[in-house]
Amino acid sequence: MKKIIMSLLMSVLVLQAICPAPSRAEAADTSGDGPVYVTVRDSDGNEVTVPQNPKIAAIYDYAVLDILHNTGFEKTGIERLIVPSKDTLPADLAYYKNLGSDRAVTGGTLFYVDWDVLDLLKPELVILGGRSFGMDASGARLLPDDAAKYRSDTLGRYPAAAFLKLAMNSSDSRLTEDIKNNVSALSAVFPAIAGDLAGSLDEIENSIAGIRAKARASGKKALFCMMVDQKTLAVFNPKSRFDMIYEDFGFSPADENAVSWTNQHGFDVRAEYVLEKNPDVIFLLDRSATVGSGAGAGVFRNDPIIRRTKASQNGDIYVLTGDAWYTMTGGFSAARRMIEDIEQYINKLE
Repeated sequence: MKKIIMSLLMSVLVLQAICPAPSRAEAADTSGDGPVYVTVRDSDGNEVTVPQNPKIAAIYDYAVLDILHNTGFEKTGIERLIVPSKDTLPADLAYYKNLGSDRAVTGGTLFYVDWDVLDLLKPELVILGGRSFGMDASGARLLPDDAAKYRSDTLGRYPAAAFLKLAMNSSDSRLTEDIKNNVSALSAVFPAIAGDLAGSLDEIENSIAGIRAKARASGKKALFCMMVDQKTLAVFNPKSRFDMIYEDFGFSPADENAVSWTNQHGFDVRAEYVLEKNPDVIFLLDRSATVGSGAGAGVFRNDPIIRRTKASQNGDIYVLTGDAWYTMTGGFSAARRMIEDIEQYINKLE
């Protein structure tokens, strides 16, 4: 009898070795009773297998929250949602702030993924943004090696959760391309809103294409400036974080030289640089006002050297909507606000 039992055990072990347990991607349930998994492409071009229609999800990117809200968050089927600090959500995302704690809870910030909340709710899907893992719990910025370890430790701590990065390219803007990729991924994860996503995407793409055609036909030269704080002025040329001004919206750059720096706050310049390039139009992002450290746009506009530029003398300095261009870039309402900002100048040309 013992020999028979041992023989049966050995047979089972051999079968397990020959036929290993299916991976999560292979384990998709076709009966309709279990979870279904889909493979999507993340922002880095990697294929990632994620659950379809997750009931519990964490989203650490404002643009993704914006997209879901604009296409009907209630249609996603998400029952419990973890978001970056509800107290600091942009006004356009107040919907999530107003959801009760039984539906949406704070689980860190854009930069910090809170393990305690993930331990409690055990999300099936975690959507990361470009800023995720940038800081620790105290708000101190992490060095690259520490940030990489924090990310690795987080992924290892939750093997049952799928992690998907959906963000905008932060070094060489690909606004339209990145929005399309994120919409494609979200359509696969939440098929009930796929039609709404496609409709909004078409609308935004058509509007941007219309602006691009008019901007290119005008030949007008633009410069993207940012008031980093109330004293520091930076610019963004082609192949930078705000290349969408030139690539997506079609303006000729006042400075043709591509940039090689990696500082996300741009290339620091003095007002004399702006006068030397003398653009037809200046698009100004007031970062200091956006992050709540005081307004810098007035300082820029009233600078006596800036006032000598063609853009200033023709009334063509446009202060951009801060959240749309800086914290929510890639969201649907954000994209519409970006379009409205640029149309102020485009409509003047007609």
